[in-house]
Amino acid sequence: MTSQPPKVYRLVVAAAARRKIKLIPREHQEAVVFALTEVRENPFAGKALTRELTGRFSFRIGVYRLVYKVDQKDKVIQVINVGHRANVYKPVLKRN
Repeated sequence: MTSQPPKVYRLVVAAAARRKIKLIPREHQEAVVFALTEVRENPFAGKALTRELTGRFSFRIGVYRLVYKVDQKDKVIQVINVGHRANVYKPVLKRN
């Protein structure tokens, strides 16, 4: 009997989130890329959000945040937004 390794989640980064990553200072971009790897390996490492953002998670990267949704059935992580903690949630709220 051979055990299969746990299936890693597929990471999908929205086009808007990709643009926002490019706007982050280069010294912090490396930390964002590392955080994406962390989230891919453990999707529930981030903080579960509440109220209007229920069903989404926030992963802390210093003063920056990564906001994402997890689809357990299809094993997909959808990155919605990346940015400074002061304003990263506002665009997500507008989409609701």
